[in-house]
Amino acid sequence: MARQEKPAVGVLMLAGRMADVPGCMASDASFAHPVHRKVVSGSSTPRRPADIPPMLPNYLDAARELRDDGVDVITANCGLLALAQQQVADAVDVPVVLSSLIAVPTVARMIGPHRRVGILTFFVDAVGEENFTACGWSSSEAPVSVAGVGRYRSWNRFLETKEMDGELRARLRDDLLEVITEFLARESDIGALVSECTMLPAVLSELRPLIPVPVFDILTVIDWAVSGSRHSVVGDAH
Repeated sequence: MARQEKPAVGVLMLAGRMADVPGCMASDASFAHPVHRKVVSGSSTPRRPADIPPMLPNYLDAARELRDDGVDVITANCGLLALAQQQVADAVDVPVVLSSLIAVPTVARMIGPHRRVGILTFFVDAVGEENFTACGWSSSEAPVSVAGVGRYRSWNRFLETKEMDGELRARLRDDLLEVITEFLARESDIGALVSECTMLPAVLSELRPLIPVPVFDILTVIDWAVSGSRHSVVGDAH
């Protein structure tokens, strides 16, 4: 007999205005599940490991509040919060997915030892070994390359305004496709892509048919985590 109760996702939100655009974490349209959001007081985008300790107590408190609200999985609206993955996961008794980077070792094993995972991000200089280690792996175990959209005016405009009209959407899509095309041409052994940046899924789903390798992002990883919830719908045994 299938369960009727749907699993819920809890999102730890950075302070300030966020993009309420389908594909982004502030939009209910991004999720197939009920969503509870908690703005973390005093939070900002962590560009380096030293940015995490001052914010960590508030993140832990917010994660516990989401846990007490009954969510089944806790995530965040910035992939750079990978730097707090282990501490937040240790503070609650529900699965925590602060960054899609936690999926990289699994993706690497899917594509075999002779191909690497390509990581898509915004700030290339903000994603490195510290982020990987915080998610429980290293680039010596899962070889990766990183490419980003930070050099494009379109993506910086979206980051600044958190708004997207039709013209900007087209530019974002074209610029991201250019990044991916150049990335795959430059790194011919890439067998899959993982989007670390939580803003990229706003247009990434439209590009998947044009990308010759599998593409994973925070939303696909959350779906996987939710599928293990005790509240997930389970059909009759075959």
